[in-house]
Amino acid sequence: MLFQNIVFSKGMILDQLNNPTFTNQSQKWNFITDQVMGGVSTGELIVQQVDGVKCYRMIGNVSTKNNGGFIQIRAKLNPEINSKDYNGVYIKVHGNQKNYNLHLRTGLTFAPWQYYSYTFASTKNWSEIRAPFAQFKKSNFYQPKSILGQNIKSVGLVAGFDDFESDICLGEIGFY
Repeated sequence: MLFQNIVFSKGMILDQLNNPTFTNQSQKWNFITDQVMGGVSTGELIVQQVDGVKCYRMIGNVSTKNNGGFIQIRAKLNPEINSKDYNGVYIKVHGNQKNYNLHLRTGLTFAPWQYYSYTFASTKNWSEIRAPFAQFKKSNFYQPKSILGQNIKSVGLVAGFDDFESDICLGEIGFY
């Protein structure tokens, strides 16, 4: 008989809006636009129900004018999450069929423009997206190639890098 060792990692729910605007770690979600660096993108974060699910809804106008091009919601992780403990990030989202990004920052992403990114397409129905750590791409050549083995200090949901109307709802986020 051939036996295979299978490692089951226990998941961790970071937020499912039990205490809206705060994660289960009691960290506040922040709404950020490219205006912090001279861009002109606008938007807002609101808590509401979409198709019966309580969610963070990030709506806005993403513009690449003035070297801008993003809006995002971001939360710090405290304690930080070690990428060795999980396989990736999962989110439950409802969107407008546009592409969005998950951004993770670590202790080795010093500058504001450094992060690890995973791009996904949103749908007009609630769906679960699983973003394996191995598929996150670095944003800058100064960073280590992979996030694997690093401590994650923040997570962000980003609408950006193109001109479009953002409308995405985040109903749950965690690690698997």
